[in-house]
Amino acid sequence: MILKPFVPSRVCLKCDGCCRYKEADSIWSPAGGIKTVQTCGKHFCEFFNGKDNTCGIYAKRPFECSLYPFIISKTPDAAKVYAHLGCPYVQDHLPRADFDAYVVYLKEFFRQAETKEFLSRNKAMFQDYSLYALELLYLFDLESGSL
Repeated sequence: MILKPFVPSRVCLKCDGCCRYKEADSIWSPAGGIKTVQTCGKHFCEFFNGKDNTCGIYAKRPFECSLYPFIISKTPDAAKVYAHLGCPYVQDHLPRADFDAYVVYLKEFFRQAETKEFLSRNKAMFQDYSLYALELLYLFDLESGSL
């Protein structure tokens, strides 16, 4: 299951927004054993290289990292896909045809049986981002049973 990126890697790896967290257990950090390293009062993904803003596992990064700047917010009654407005690339591409086309692509991606199976096996990776509602642009609901 390969997710086509929205943000080109040459742009993504130059940004200084991702991979940095206020807390070690930030809701924004990927689940599944990725740890953070504290430096100068900030927490960084253990695979982040601050000298050149690169990721040591970029080609094999966790699904949440591949999906970003899109996220799945899970609540007790639904799972919804949002765009994170904190991403500069999203800000620069709203509203534009390439953004809209990627949303259509994401809808199709999440309808695939392989994707649904992956999501059902990895429910712990999705969080409730409702506290960050002002930073999110709602895109669509996942089909019931996806999570």
